[in-house]
Amino acid sequence: MKKFFVVLLISGIFFSCAKKVEKKNVISKAYSLYEKGEYSDARKYLKEAIYKAEGLTTNELLKLRYLLANTYYLDENYVDAIVEFEEFLALFPTAPQVPEVLYKLADSYMKVAPGAERDLTYVEKAIEKAEELIETYPDTVYARKAKEILKKAKLIEAQHLLEIANLYEHLGKFYGAAVYYQKAYDEYSDYLEKGKIEYKIAENLLKTKQQYRKDISIYREKIKKLEKKISLEKDLKKKNVLINRKKLLEQQLDNLEKRVEKSVKRGKAILKYIIDTYPKSEYAQMAKKLLKEE
Repeated sequence: MKKFFVVLLISGIFFSCAKKVEKKNVISKAYSLYEKGEYSDARKYLKEAIYKAEGLTTNELLKLRYLLANTYYLDENYVDAIVEFEEFLALFPTAPQVPEVLYKLADSYMKVAPGAERDLTYVEKAIEKAEELIETYPDTVYARKAKEILKKAKLIEAQHLLEIANLYEHLGKFYGAAVYYQKAYDEYSDYLEKGKIEYKIAENLLKTKQQYRKDISIYREKIKKLEKKISLEKDLKKKNVLINRKKLLEQQLDNLEKRVEKSVKRGKAILKYIIDTYPKSEYAQMAKKLLKEE
């Protein structure tokens, strides 16, 4: 048994030594393949240099890790590029390549992001990297390029809210639709056609009457029935329970009626604003027509 462990130890030492590679040769080969654009083959030697070469300096490791990440980016393998570029930033947060890496991270996150109707995690990461680049390195060429990525990402976020608003509108939830159209307008007006979104807000606010008409009618009917029960009830305790229930329904009814009243008033004000602000636009004509129908 002791002999077995001795053999195993010697084998382990031999295997460990065998894994080490000559730094100069492997780095030279990695650089050569990279320059030729043979990125898949270059990755093999870059990884070998990073993980097996002895005596690497900090600058050599920095360059090798940057090139490894960039091979994935240039091969349009954006998921692996994200992993490697994120690790590069963690290891070398003050490296001269940081502005370029932030830009390529933002770009890679956008490339793997799904559409506006899906989860926005990757879009949010792209915005985070682009904003960090623009704020920290404003005078670089990459900061200027990042502004284009930021614009695209913001448009996707805006479209996401508009998709939700549109869904609420199709479901007849007009008040909710107006809330989401307003949110898109408040947060992304620089990226949207303002007149169009303003019209959609106003249109859905006016439709709150239609949305809540049935609910208001139901509340009124319930209150009416309770009033009758209250008038007939002889037991004081039971009568007080009915009175309290009636007050609760009246409060809920009042809240709905006020919501409708305020929504209609605000909707009309927005339509008038559209007419005054964009008098020759199609939305001004649509606003005039909608006001006449009120």
